[in-house]
Amino acid sequence: MHSTLPPSLFAAGRTIRWLRPEIESATGRTFGSPRVAGAAAVAWGADGPAARLLRLARWPVLVVAPGPLLSPYDTAATGFASLRILFGDEPVGGAEEPGIHHFDPWTRAPIGRDACAERVAWLRARFAENGRRVVYVGISRWKRPALDAFALGPGGRPIHTMTAGEAVAAARRCDGQVLAWATRTPETLEAACTEAGVPFARVEDGFLRSVGLGASLRPGASIVVDDCGIYYDPRRESRLSRILAEAGFPDALVARAGALRAAIVARRLSKYNVGLTVGAGDWPMGRRIVLVPGQVEDDASVRHGSPHIRSNRALLAAARARDPDAFLLYKPHPDVEAGFRPGAIPEAEALTFADRIVSGLSIVDLLDRVDHVETMTSLAGFEALIRGLSVATHGRPFYAGWGLTEDLAPGAARGRALTLDELVAGTLILYPRYLDPVAMKPCGPEQLLDRLSAARASAPPTALALGRLGRLTLRARYRLLNPIVRALRARRGVDAGDGKPGQG
Repeated sequence: MHSTLPPSLFAAGRTIRWLRPEIESATGRTFGSPRVAGAAAVAWGADGPAARLLRLARWPVLVVAPGPLLSPYDTAATGFASLRILFGDEPVGGAEEPGIHHFDPWTRAPIGRDACAERVAWLRARFAENGRRVVYVGISRWKRPALDAFALGPGGRPIHTMTAGEAVAAARRCDGQVLAWATRTPETLEAACTEAGVPFARVEDGFLRSVGLGASLRPGASIVVDDCGIYYDPRRESRLSRILAEAGFPDALVARAGALRAAIVARRLSKYNVGLTVGAGDWPMGRRIVLVPGQVEDDASVRHGSPHIRSNRALLAAARARDPDAFLLYKPHPDVEAGFRPGAIPEAEALTFADRIVSGLSIVDLLDRVDHVETMTSLAGFEALIRGLSVATHGRPFYAGWGLTEDLAPGAARGRALTLDELVAGTLILYPRYLDPVAMKPCGPEQLLDRLSAARASAPPTALALGRLGRLTLRARYRLLNPIVRALRARRGVDAGDGKPGQG
């Protein structure tokens, strides 16, 4: 530490206020008021206007500037991987190089140079992967900040368009690639991209998403980019199905997947991380407990991937017929429960098959209490698998057919058996992309677990992570505005009913 550095600092400008955590940890000094006797001003850049004016006013000035190790995603608002700090002309601190301080690009905590270099190299590789500029189609405005961070690359920031023609024209101008939200892809887009020689892929939420529902406009922190099909539509091969069918799974990758799976279970995380805690209740002891997660009935995975059972009522009836002595729990899908999407069953009708309706309860808490999950294609089946439960599938979800589930739909077999951790490696490591929702930089799944855990801990537990006023507002939006939105999408050639599978 620099022995002559004043005991207190104050920020000269917005950039320094953004970088306050790094500066305080690097200098050991805290920020306060400029009225404190002997306080030093902190300015951005030795030749910046703030530094020059402060020197003219004879203030002691601590100068902060970018250090030599930076990632392409570094900004003052999201943090720099390294900073150079000088007081006067003399360097302040720096363990390996005078005046140079290194920080974790995501948490902004001080780290050593080698660890920083490794993280910066990883981020530079993610940036370089977007070698072609991205042209998005049909992305809602509330999704754009996160998706823009995923798409940043050497070609520049992504371009947003709303029609197939606009997208193809923009991609041809910048030698770019077209990415469309899977459920909002204009019907003519893929063929138009093929004809124009423009790369095309579909984008969808990943499997560790957020604290809160997409239906309640909570942005997601993971996506999948699929240049083949999309994971929830079994009518054509997806990039995920190809990974699971063809990839080699080295021991190190499988070990990482096992550790990731164990961390998800230990931290009690799921895709949406909503729901109330399951109380002790009066569930029977010594009786097999079966969970039946409801789904949105117009989802593509149900309509195209569940050949015989295509409604929540039919699923309940089938589960009861297959296990007449079980204690059957029915969990309505959160979007259906909130009144946003179709698939509701009147309570009296549901209770002709189910012993209990478990509305608004945490899927993780429920999986702790049950023995078996019976589903069409719900992601709850995958979340049950990683917790060691038995799962029966009436449809063909991405996790069925690998020897890990009881497959009740014809044609579910994949011709290859996988271990659970190989399935996890393909599904949660090789296929998705992850974003640190605080730092707004790409990250690995392990880093996202930290953020999801912190976000859930700070959010009050509710049935849908959404208050009553918010539910009423969104219900009105879905019932009144969505018909207009669907009509506009139809004019762009978007099949509005081609939705993805949800989690019960």
